Order: sequence, then structure tokens, then C-alpha cells
Amino acid sequence: MSFENRIVAFAERFLSDRTFELVVAPALADLEFDPGRNPVARTVNRVAVVRAVLGGLAHELKRDTGTFVMLTLMPTAYYLCLLTLCFDAVKTWSGFFSLTAMVVAMSCVPVLVCFWPSRHPTRQLRAVGAPRVRVSD
Repeated sequence: MSFENRIVAFAERFLSDRTFELVVAPALADLEFDPGRNPVARTVNRVAVVRAVLGGLAHELKRDTGTFVMLTLMPTAYYLCLLTLCFDAVKTWSGFFSLTAMVVAMSCVPVLVCFWPSRHPTRQLRAVGAPRVRVSD
């Protein structure tokens, strides 16, 4: 699998179509247009593509962080109140913080399942100048 195919597979899995089209696809097009003549130039161009992918990923994470935190805090607050008031489970501050950390970790699991992106078929890259394959009946 080539570098470009790995980038496309990662972007398809973790980035939205809009971010892929606006950020990753132009970076890959620049890489295809100027791959670099020596190994240092190739490495610099590939690092630029990785930076574009990481920037798109940061944008995606920043956009959905508020919703993720709210969905995690709702069951966390519910279970902490239940454990603290009904069962008197907390006797010290260190016990409270360890219980809070455990409840937050357990509350993240269903939210992560809801936020995990669905799998899409991977796009195939086409080399510049390569003919498109037509399927005839």
C-alpha cells in the first residue's frame, strides 16, 4: 500500500467527506503534482500532507468536543449522585476522585461507541494521465 493510499484510508475512516474534499484532497494533489526530486524533498512533501491530515483531524475533534463532553457528563453526574447519596460510597477526597475517574471512564465507553465513525469503502487513487476504466454491459 502506498503512502497516498494509506492517507486516503485514514482520512476516509476518521474524517468527514467535507474535510477530506477541502483539506486532504488538495494536499494529495499537490503531492502528486510535485513529488520531489530527491529523498529530502519527498519527505518534506509527505510531511506537508500529514500536517494537512492532522489539521483536518484537529478541526473534526474541535467541532464535536462539546457534544462529546455533554454526553459523557450526563451519565457521570447521574451515577456520581446515585453512588454518593444512596450508598455513601465516598469517605475521603481521594476516594471521591478515584470514584469520579472510574465513573467518567465507564461513561466514555457508550459515547465513544456512538461517536465512532462508520466504515466507508476506501476511495481508489487514480494516477495523473491514467485512463478511467469504463465498465460496459
